Amino acid sequence: MITTDTKTAIMDAAQELIQRGGVNAMSYQHISDAIGIRKASIHHHFPTKDSLIEAVLQRYAVYFFRLVDEIFESKLDPEVKLRKYAGLFEATLCEGKQDKACLFGMLGAELSTLGSPSAAGVRKFYRENEARLARVLEEGREKGQFRFKGEAKVVAAMIFALLEGGALVARAEGGHKRLHMMVEQSMKLLQG
Repeated sequence: MITTDTKTAIMDAAQELIQRGGVNAMSYQHISDAIGIRKASIHHHFPTKDSLIEAVLQRYAVYFFRLVDEIFESKLDPEVKLRKYAGLFEATLCEGKQDKACLFGMLGAELSTLGSPSAAGVRKFYRENEARLARVLEEGREKGQFRFKGEAKVVAAMIFALLEGGALVARAEGGHKRLHMMVEQSMKLLQG
């Protein structure tokens, strides 16, 4: 039997709730019900909801960028790197009842309700994704795999917005197959 410490279980439950319903649909009561502990135990580890959100954001960012860096620092062709990156968003959408989106996509939709540190963390996550994407796009353009016009950083922002927003739209209609179709169409546009 695998045991999870209480703090990790709280963070896991919070992340799951946010990815499925948003930060405003997540409360200490929901977490308490999900993992069978008292709300006081949650407050012991995370005195405020903002402190819990910030901890979940930091953990998710470390996890996500580890995956992204494994892909982008590999010897794969830029086209394959981009497809594998998009696959991270598709995989999240495929989990469970196909009703999950990227944690940061959900939080971006509720940015005005977040505390300052969490809102700054969301913005930083977006900027870091766009910077990594821009490097892969430039690499692909240099190798002749991508034929887009304009600045790589603007195209990177467009692709990132497509993946985050596309996952939210696909949750409502079409599921991961719809997101996959959007990714494939974007690849055709990039390849000219």
